[in-house]
Amino acid sequence: MCTGVEIFMIASTAFSAVSQISQGQQQKRFNEWQAQQAEADAQAERELGQIQADKTRRAGRSQQSEARAALAAGGVEVDSGTPVRIYQEIDRRAEEDALQQILYGTRKGTRLEQEAASQRIAGDRAEAGGYRGAIGSVLRGGANLMGPGWKTVRAEQAPAPVEDRVIRIG
Repeated sequence: MCTGVEIFMIASTAFSAVSQISQGQQQKRFNEWQAQQAEADAQAERELGQIQADKTRRAGRSQQSEARAALAAGGVEVDSGTPVRIYQEIDRRAEEDALQQILYGTRKGTRLEQEAASQRIAGDRAEAGGYRGAIGSVLRGGANLMGPGWKTVRAEQAPAPVEDRVIRIG
């Protein structure tokens, strides 16, 4: 039969175990949310790199048009020779800049995806830690109920009193 103290210890142990499991699961959900945010940010960075690259390419085409107009206004033949090389150089530089922006967005996206993976690992570890903590609480609670050593004498199990008899000789 359980005493009030034993019932309290069992309830306390159960509460501690459930609490640790719950904390581990909450931490896992939070880490999963952070991982999803990092993945969304990764996609946004890739898209931003592509958008910036497209803007750079458009700016390059605009610069080519301005160069063509300036050369034509100066009476230069715009479809051969040096003007063509100028257009090619403008296009080359714009494309280099565009590719740099795509590369930057891709690298940043990859870094954010790695962060998402790390968040998921941290969440799994937190959840496992919650279960390990719960098991530890149950084991500690059991050990406390058992008391020190393998055999514990409780008040209701106290041994019968022993009579001390002394035999005197002579």
